Amino acid sequence: MTKRFLLAAAFVMSAAAALAEGDVTKEKFSPFFTREEAPHLEHVLPEPPSLTDPLFHNDWVQYQWGRSMQDSERGRLAVDDASIGAGYFMKRFTPEVGIELTPETHPELFRLFSRLHLTEQQAGASAKAFFHRVRPYQQFKEPSGVPRHESATDFTSYPSGHTHASWLVGLALASIDPEHTEGIMKVAYELGQSRVIVGFHYQSDVDAGRVAASITFARVMSEPEFQKQYEKARKEYAKVKRAAKK
Repeated sequence: MTKRFLLAAAFVMSAAAALAEGDVTKEKFSPFFTREEAPHLEHVLPEPPSLTDPLFHNDWVQYQWGRSMQDSERGRLAVDDASIGAGYFMKRFTPEVGIELTPETHPELFRLFSRLHLTEQQAGASAKAFFHRVRPYQQFKEPSGVPRHESATDFTSYPSGHTHASWLVGLALASIDPEHTEGIMKVAYELGQSRVIVGFHYQSDVDAGRVAASITFARVMSEPEFQKQYEKARKEYAKVKRAAKK
């Protein structure tokens, strides 16, 4: 009995290992460039508005708008949008492109999104450290819509990293599927606004995140590793799209 049990257990473990081996979500990814190689966005972005700056009034108004949305369906979507990642991007963009995007159907696209997300973290790091801006929930001493993500010492509100990543991935996907540019970038825009709704970023943080993503996209396009992965994702996307139309 023991021998048979051990053999069965070994078979199950072997099968699970074989399954995991082909699972792109289990892979380890690296960014397309390092923090040292990234553009210093603090040399491009303006200073975020201070509390006495007239421009801060718009941040305050948008913060109040965000709080008013938190108990709505849009507010619940904003909470979901806090958990970004390659798989979540695929889920959010699927309704706009007319084909289902999953790690199983588009592993190369998953790899591209994953590496772009990591690249954004490298590109935004120096600006976040330089500006050292407090987040809205910290400034106003009010709970955010995603309390599990809160920190008393995380002063990295500007520019918005979630927006940076979402807009960057949106630009890449729109260039792969230009037919659906409007829908793709609409979702990318919504992902940024979700950060205002949950009270994790000011509107000016989100606006700066979109500028940062545009700069990062221009920079990453020159990287041979990006070009290689992008081309794999583009060919895969075209192949799946053709198959879906048959």
